Amino acid sequence: MRLEAPGRDYRRYQMEEYGGVDVRLYRIPDPMAFLRQQKNLHRIVVQPQYLGDGLNNTLTWLWDNWYGKSRRVMQRTFSSQSRQNVTQALPELHLGNAIIKPSRYVQNNQFSPLKKYPLVEQFRYPLWQAKPVEPQQGVKLEGASSNFISPQPGNIYIPLGQQEPGLYLVEAMVGGYRATTVVFVSDTVALSKVSGNELLVWTAGKKQGEAKPGSEILWTDGLGVMTRGVTDDSGTLQLQHISPERSYILGKDAEGGVFVSENFFYESEIYNTRLYIFTDRPLYRAGDRVDVKVMGREFHDPLHSSPIVSAPAKLSVLDANGSLLQTVDVTLDARNGGQGSFRLPENAVAGGYELRLAYRNQVYSSSFRVANYIKPHFEIGLALDKKEFKTGEAVSGKLQLLYPDGEPVKNARVQLSLRAQQLSMVGNDLRYAGRFPVSLEGSETVSDASGHVALNLPAADKPSRYLLTVSASDGAAYRVTTTKEILIERGLAHYSLSTAAQYSNSGESVVFRYAALESSKQVPVTYEWLRLEDRTSHSGELPSGGKSFTVNFAKPGNYNLTLRDKDGLILAGLSYAVSGKGSTAHTGTVDIVADKTLYQPGETAKMLITFPEPIDEALLTLERDRVEQQSLLSHPANWLTLQRLNDTQYEARVPVSNSFAPNITFSVLYTRNGQYSFQNAGIKVAVPQLDIRVKTDKTHYQLGELVNVELTSSLKGKPVSAQLTVGVVDEMIYALQPEIAPNIGKFFYPLGRNNVRTSSSLSFISYDQALSSEPVAPGATNRSERRVKMLERPRREEVDTAAWMPSLTTDKQGKAYFTFLMPDSLTRWRITARGMNGDGLVGQGRAYLRSEKNLYMKWSMPTVYRVGDKPAAGLFIFSQQDNEPVALVTKFAGAEMRQTLTLHKGANYISLAQNIQQSGLLSAEHSAIWLVKRRTATKWASAGQH
Repeated sequence: MRLEAPGRDYRRYQMEEYGGVDVRLYRIPDPMAFLRQQKNLHRIVVQPQYLGDGLNNTLTWLWDNWYGKSRRVMQRTFSSQSRQNVTQALPELHLGNAIIKPSRYVQNNQFSPLKKYPLVEQFRYPLWQAKPVEPQQGVKLEGASSNFISPQPGNIYIPLGQQEPGLYLVEAMVGGYRATTVVFVSDTVALSKVSGNELLVWTAGKKQGEAKPGSEILWTDGLGVMTRGVTDDSGTLQLQHISPERSYILGKDAEGGVFVSENFFYESEIYNTRLYIFTDRPLYRAGDRVDVKVMGREFHDPLHSSPIVSAPAKLSVLDANGSLLQTVDVTLDARNGGQGSFRLPENAVAGGYELRLAYRNQVYSSSFRVANYIKPHFEIGLALDKKEFKTGEAVSGKLQLLYPDGEPVKNARVQLSLRAQQLSMVGNDLRYAGRFPVSLEGSETVSDASGHVALNLPAADKPSRYLLTVSASDGAAYRVTTTKEILIERGLAHYSLSTAAQYSNSGESVVFRYAALESSKQVPVTYEWLRLEDRTSHSGELPSGGKSFTVNFAKPGNYNLTLRDKDGLILAGLSYAVSGKGSTAHTGTVDIVADKTLYQPGETAKMLITFPEPIDEALLTLERDRVEQQSLLSHPANWLTLQRLNDTQYEARVPVSNSFAPNITFSVLYTRNGQYSFQNAGIKVAVPQLDIRVKTDKTHYQLGELVNVELTSSLKGKPVSAQLTVGVVDEMIYALQPEIAPNIGKFFYPLGRNNVRTSSSLSFISYDQALSSEPVAPGATNRSERRVKMLERPRREEVDTAAWMPSLTTDKQGKAYFTFLMPDSLTRWRITARGMNGDGLVGQGRAYLRSEKNLYMKWSMPTVYRVGDKPAAGLFIFSQQDNEPVALVTKFAGAEMRQTLTLHKGANYISLAQNIQQSGLLSAEHSAIWLVKRRTATKWASAGQH
């Protein structure tokens, strides 16, 4: 029993003279009835038999007091001289300090033994002489509490001796202070798994972990017994009842041992209506139109669903401050879902906006963002030396700073900040990691006389997205800041590395296959493996033109395999496990390795189970919303087969059925030497999804050209009719704000959380916590202002959504078509199609196309003037090629002027020499090789017009 008593001054003045702590140990005759009467099993309440200090010390004090007074009376009978003469003759009659010495106070126990329970043992334990609790020898972890908290006197363990199995009550008393607790003595451990409507209990031996049948189990919520039962020959018992948030297991084994387990349960998966709410794009500007689409299904379990109930709904729009902007009426249809649109106000604040859909007394939420785009007073252009950069190559180029009139920004102070985001492909989808700063030499520089700044960025060793933030100042009131994106593709190639299984036995030859995911001239030339247990490694050469290689792992353990090119760059990697004699898991853990990451129904999942020590018994379960299947390690059930590979490793083979989809949990639980451990591993099963493909008649379009899009929906290779929603959005929007809406397949059919909670009677402890009642001032709001996002791109029309088709239906052949005009914007467009068929199966597809023009113009001046203004007419001509000859024709007031120009790559400022003295329309067009490329115009208004 552990006891903590206050030390320091309180010990010195209040407790130390007591001499120790009085301990009484009682045996509870009827433990189950006793525990059922307790309201809180963590804090046992038993009324004491208080006696107080008693008469012993009182009588002692009275005797000493009366004795002293009687001697004083006798002293006053004789004179002082007579008393001195007598004591000199007879020294034994000298009284000394006997009269003034205080009475000896004896510390008596102030509580009498409890009458209801048999007293097993009582003693006084030397509290302050006992060795305090301290960390074990050799435990010295940097930063651990054992390094800066010294052992405190009074924090001790009190041995209670070996007792018979049962329930015991302990009283600890110091003076008038008394504390009680209970001690559970049992050779049985209760391991429980609780779910929403069920409890599974497994009783096992505390030392060897063997199954122990015949234990009486009571499942209680602390107020009453919900249900009860007795464990069978396998030591298991299943009880059916709705699980409260907190419940207790009261158990008594066949030997009379008593144990208690506390269980906590909360729903992590709830099956009801799921509404998928998304917008045409994730980011908007103030004044933009927002299109919203709603798709939904009523789910009954992870796989089975039905159409939603057709009903009206209200869509509320909340701005970044939480204020309600507007409410839109939306009608949800069982087949087509719902759709709506609204327009943001011109003064919409920047930040995150929330969509709240009220449908059938439930509220569903989605979000989008609003940001402002600011036009700077001079432009910052980026011209790279190459179109594409690979890993390992330094990024070079130049920045060009120009005023709207074409004059270079001379001697501007430029600050460069570079962050890198590593790129990875997950499910053929580009994922962005965190943004980490990159050290730059010469991060502060000055532009030259032509407004140029040389740019030299370090090479990236991994595929990355460079985010270059340029902040420039020409001495004006505010700086111009822009962010440029530079994609650095994988150097050379991107390969996949795979094998038939994720583990093998030591000494077996394992064949690894590799294949390029994209065409490249570079190939891997060497492979390398690293054993994680001892960091030993080995490398070998790959056959020229080969697609596989063989490795024989001599030692069991965990390995990392990598493929490298001739420059040593990693092209592919894989983790691999090898079983064999001597392979163990870390102490207190169980390792489970599945042979595959994804299974098809009908396949067999192979699970390699590694224990930290030789284990003969464990509980194996399949779990999701409840314990679906159970088996003992020593007696396999019919839902799996087991093979013992060595003392510490087993291989379990589980046939995969359709009911496992989308995933199910394989759990291993064991106990040994008073400790227990369990480990879960997921079995992921493929869920049928719609294959939605988006195809355009070509990949590059001119501005204003008609785009033809073909949509195809199929299921398992066969065409199927489905409801589709398609959006065509500027890809640069996703550079500023990644897609907020999740993948539709992961939304409707996500990997389910395990709804089973595992606990043990070994972890049942007493606890308490004291909180201060003194009021505390609320903390101040710590909020940073959101930076204004600036998007500088070569475009003319501020159109971010080129097309939005909220409701398209593919025919029986799985075909649907739509067209749209390419906006007057030069960018890359992303086409996203989401669909659902009548059975609730969903899918999502994506395609890209580009709008381009080799030459395009942009006015560097306002497009409307008033009479009296003296405009300095000029424009920018952007060229995608270097040294390109063009002819520029300008027309105003019936006069035409032609110029022959040679353009360099990037922005070229051209000054127009027209003498403008009257109202009219100024137009300009440029041509190259007799082909008209672009035409633009501006006008002068008459007096009084704007």
